[in-house]
Amino acid sequence: MLYPLILNRLSNYRKYLCAFVMSLYTILSFAQLSDFELSVTVTDETCSGNGGLQMSVANTTAGADIIFTLYELPDDSTPIAETTATAFDNLVSGNYRVVATQTLSGEENQQQQDVTINDFTSEIDFEVNHTTNTDCDPTGTIVVNVTSGNAFQYEILSGPVTAELQESNQFENLPPGTYIVRVFDDCGNALSKSYTLILSVNNISINPSTLPVVYDSCDEVTITNIFSAPPQNPILYPLTVTYTIIPPDGAPEIIIVEELTSGPSQTFNMSQTVMTYGDASFTVHISITDSCDNVFERDNTIDPNPSVQLFPTEAYCGKSLNLIVNHFLPPYQVDFIEAPSDFNPVDYNEDYPGPFFNSVTTFEAQDMPVPYGSYTVQVTDECGRTGIHSLLLEEEPLEPDIIVNNTGCSVDSGFINVSIPDREVASASMLVAPASYGNTLPDDLSEDIDNGTLSVNNLASGDYTVLVIDNCGSEYLIETTVPEFVQQPLSIISYPNCLTETGSLRLASGYGALTSVIMTAAPSSYNQSLPDDLSDHINDLGIFFKNNLPAGSYTFELIDLCGYVYNPEVYVDTYVSNPNSYVLNRNCGSFDVGILETDDSVVPQSYWFQKYIPETESWGHPYTEVPYVEGDIPNTSTAIEIQNEETIFNIFLTGDFRLIKVFQPFNNENPDEFCLDIFAEFSIYSNLIISGVYNLSCIGGPGASDIIVDVIGVAPYNFSIIEPFVLDNGENNVFSNLDPGTYEIKVEDVCGSIENIIINLENLQPLVRVNQPDNLLVCSDSGATAATFNLSDQQDQILGNQDPNDFIVTFHSNMNDANSGNNPLPFNYTNTSNPQTIYVRVIHNTLDICYATTSFEIEVGDIPVLDPDATISICDSSTTLLTATSGYPSYEWSTGETSPSITVSQDGIYSVVVKNNFGDFSCESTQTFNVVSSNIATIESIETTDWTANSNTISVLVSGSGDYEFSLDGVNYQTENTFTNLPPGEYLIYVKDRNGCGIATEEVFLLNYPSFFTPNDDGYNDFWHIKLARIEPELRVFIFDRYGKLLTYFNGQDFGWDGTYNGQKMPTNDYWFLVERTNGKTYKGHFTLKR
Repeated sequence: MLYPLILNRLSNYRKYLCAFVMSLYTILSFAQLSDFELSVTVTDETCSGNGGLQMSVANTTAGADIIFTLYELPDDSTPIAETTATAFDNLVSGNYRVVATQTLSGEENQQQQDVTINDFTSEIDFEVNHTTNTDCDPTGTIVVNVTSGNAFQYEILSGPVTAELQESNQFENLPPGTYIVRVFDDCGNALSKSYTLILSVNNISINPSTLPVVYDSCDEVTITNIFSAPPQNPILYPLTVTYTIIPPDGAPEIIIVEELTSGPSQTFNMSQTVMTYGDASFTVHISITDSCDNVFERDNTIDPNPSVQLFPTEAYCGKSLNLIVNHFLPPYQVDFIEAPSDFNPVDYNEDYPGPFFNSVTTFEAQDMPVPYGSYTVQVTDECGRTGIHSLLLEEEPLEPDIIVNNTGCSVDSGFINVSIPDREVASASMLVAPASYGNTLPDDLSEDIDNGTLSVNNLASGDYTVLVIDNCGSEYLIETTVPEFVQQPLSIISYPNCLTETGSLRLASGYGALTSVIMTAAPSSYNQSLPDDLSDHINDLGIFFKNNLPAGSYTFELIDLCGYVYNPEVYVDTYVSNPNSYVLNRNCGSFDVGILETDDSVVPQSYWFQKYIPETESWGHPYTEVPYVEGDIPNTSTAIEIQNEETIFNIFLTGDFRLIKVFQPFNNENPDEFCLDIFAEFSIYSNLIISGVYNLSCIGGPGASDIIVDVIGVAPYNFSIIEPFVLDNGENNVFSNLDPGTYEIKVEDVCGSIENIIINLENLQPLVRVNQPDNLLVCSDSGATAATFNLSDQQDQILGNQDPNDFIVTFHSNMNDANSGNNPLPFNYTNTSNPQTIYVRVIHNTLDICYATTSFEIEVGDIPVLDPDATISICDSSTTLLTATSGYPSYEWSTGETSPSITVSQDGIYSVVVKNNFGDFSCESTQTFNVVSSNIATIESIETTDWTANSNTISVLVSGSGDYEFSLDGVNYQTENTFTNLPPGEYLIYVKDRNGCGIATEEVFLLNYPSFFTPNDDGYNDFWHIKLARIEPELRVFIFDRYGKLLTYFNGQDFGWDGTYNGQKMPTNDYWFLVERTNGKTYKGHFTLKR
């Protein structure tokens, strides 16, 4: 029974084992996903948003799912779409990454491919002109010439007649007038342009006839007429000009015909000689007939008599007369029919009454004006024709210019200044004055007249009467009052400067020149020590100018010529560009631009309009395209000037344009300096532009299901959705409550231009979005807790890649103000606490629907206060410790180490940057260590000067990199290497390195000789030798008698001379010696032998 049981169990075991193996095989099969293949086919963008990607995979694992994820590069972390289908549609041009993920039973693998959708879109653009069959054709043909894009259909929206959509680019049999032509491209976009059809017909104007100034004959005269046509109607030839002369006596008309086959296109002159009829006026009728039988006419009345005009001109103390005569045959005679009784024409023109030949005759005399009164003059020319003119010459009383004030240094500093227009003050007298007036009245004021002007100074306040007589004898009684003395205010004018964060300042005293200007307080960004004497910035007029001052509050101590002292507090502001100080109106085919500036913080101001010229890659004049050199002051050759509150209308141009504001700072160093602010740039397109579509998921907006369309064109617009359903939104550019998905939006402007765009709701950005900017830190070395911050520096970080011209960024001290937009802070803001949170509000400057906020910190930090830079020595083969000032969180050595102390073994310059950290920023200061190498000295030689009793010297010559000092006893050291006034003897020289690298020593001996010796065998002074000669064994000494006879010689180690020669004692006497030293030097001397 046991055996079958065992077999049965073995059989069941085999079944289970087989099932297990099969299951394991299945699991392993699923875990081994195939290395599949991904292929992506690109459909390029030919219309807005119609690009696409088609995906296919091969060699996938059976039963596995494939998910496709799409990224728009360079962002490879946030997908823009995901699908299990095999296509991504409605894409714009750009670089994309498709990631295919294969999944099965919790396992997955991926393949990816990067592709590019090219931009093959082409904006439709065209030009319009017209043709006619003949010059006299009453209709014309408008021809549309497409310059870019793919035109599909053409139509005339408005005009004297309209035309429905057609495939032909020509519209025939059109009467003259203004038309709006619209062209559709194959993407459904449309562009409209206005065109005025002006037929080629004459529109000639005939100006009145003119006569020559001087005639050639009494019987005929040449008349001249100007014929002109407007620019849009150039003159068409041939022309027939007919002159019809109508005699005044009723005689038959005289007709003269001239044929013109060619000539100028706009304006020409034509002259014709006609008969005259004595002094009678007559009519000349002029008619012009063109080839279309159009007639242009004018009647001209011809008066052959002289034209006479008598008018006054300024003369000494009065007037003179000028007589102008035209249309005469010379000579002519002059007769004053009426004149003042005291007027004698001969006194003013000795040729009177003629004959006169010139057109202008003058009646004037030196120092004698003509009398005032009525004049009538008659002129008779050689033909007997006359002309008359009358003149009433009246005297106009002169009003003296009087300036009275009391602005001197004291209460008695009043003054009266009197001048007379076109004349000079000849004499003056003070008639009435206050009791404090020091002179007897009347007082002659002749000494107070200078260059024809009366200036009376040092007057007390009160009433004065002055009699003034001019150089023509006219008298003026002047009654005036010198006002009470009033303290004059200081003139303080601060204007922004060209440089950001700086301004310029002008200070002037109301009493006279400033003599001293000292700055006593300034912002932390002012980089000079205080107090700072700035008196050298006072100009020759006594006015203080200073430019490039950091923005902020200043305090000055000023002294003027009167000795008055002022201590003004002045705020210097910086310039802030205003990008909204202009108006731009877009019209159909043209635009208007104007200036609307309310900022008066800078003067003088001028505004200039320029266009970008792609051919020269420069800006320049919008019409002439004369290029502008960047940095120069624009002029009428390189720009169009626009006055403030002026608008230029009907500019028929497209392209990129900009506006420049030019102003001048107060600048004593360079009075010709001007500042340039390019405060606005904008583009004008020939077609309608959809500049963006955004969702409204910003603060105050309804959410991401609402979108807004931003367009550039000519309002009003019509907004509609045409796919996946049709919705006419009228003039409302906000579409609400849209479900996620893809939409095609159509926009049409008032000119008839149409633009379509395909958008995916999930890919839209908010209308306003902000980035968190870095905090701002100002470092102070004075312990200050307040400073001026330029908040506008944060704008670039806040907006990111958004166009700053589209947004308004304001800064606030609390979140409530940021939400409401109230109480914006100035860009140059001084903190009120430290640190302080600044809140930011950003709105779109034309689509004010919602806003975004953020915040950042401003803080004033302390700069580390470090010990002075140090010089430290290091000995050969040793190390030294460099220690920075302690107590700070961060140290960065030039060696790369980050500890407060480092150990170095080489000489050189070592620096450490010590930081006070404030979040991601720091205030830093640098400490420098100059490590110099040093070592023990090497004594190269010792030079001695000896052979004296106590005037010997020792000079020690050493080498080495140390700083050495010298000593003879090892205790007292000196920096000089020479010892003087030394007695002979043995010395030990010490040379010590002052940096502690050791002491070098060497013995030296100063030699001398005894002046006598007594060789009497008593054991004292029995031998004569050079003292300390034993230190120089090679030293040799030669002894001579007084006659030069060599007695003996010996070396340094010998006992010396015992006073004998050949065994015989030498007598008492003087003897001579010669010493030859080891170094080659020799010494001579003498001594005495005594017995």
